Amino acid sequence: MKTVILTFLLDPILNKLNTPAQMAKTRLLPGEQHLIQTVDKRIALTTHRLIQQRHPLSFSSSKAVMLEDIAAWEVKATGSQLYLGLSMFTALLVYFNESFFLLSGFFIALYFMTRSQKVHVLTAQGDDMVLALDVEQKHINSLIDMVRQAQQKRLDKLGLSKPVYKAQQATEAEAMAAA
Repeated sequence: MKTVILTFLLDPILNKLNTPAQMAKTRLLPGEQHLIQTVDKRIALTTHRLIQQRHPLSFSSSKAVMLEDIAAWEVKATGSQLYLGLSMFTALLVYFNESFFLLSGFFIALYFMTRSQKVHVLTAQGDDMVLALDVEQKHINSLIDMVRQAQQKRLDKLGLSKPVYKAQQATEAEAMAAA
């Protein structure tokens, strides 16, 4: 117990560069190397995996997807559902007083103004990982390109082909059945 307390007290003193040691939490696989990571150190790309660091107080510290399991990418715009719910609620109150119409419009405007791009990484097993990024579209595309290049190198090294997302397989099977 004393060593734990001393570690927390001495960590700022021992860490002279004042750099957060988040990436040290994720252990690398044998032969794995870091390729790139975001400035806030929440997302890291290695030669084997795409790793997302979660909030420090969460139960699991990171979530990782093997590069050979990544089947597809989706970039979706998401907004705060609270604003959308408040807009609907105040739209129902228009029945009692017409001034709630302006308040409903205000909340719907907030919903559209706070929308941001989220990248969903889809695996061949049907799982997805949402990357929390606050960057522009061109930077998201460059991140996706870097991951695709690393994935291609990894697949070439393992001698595998690119996996196909299950939803794509289902739509192709339905199209063939309709024909």
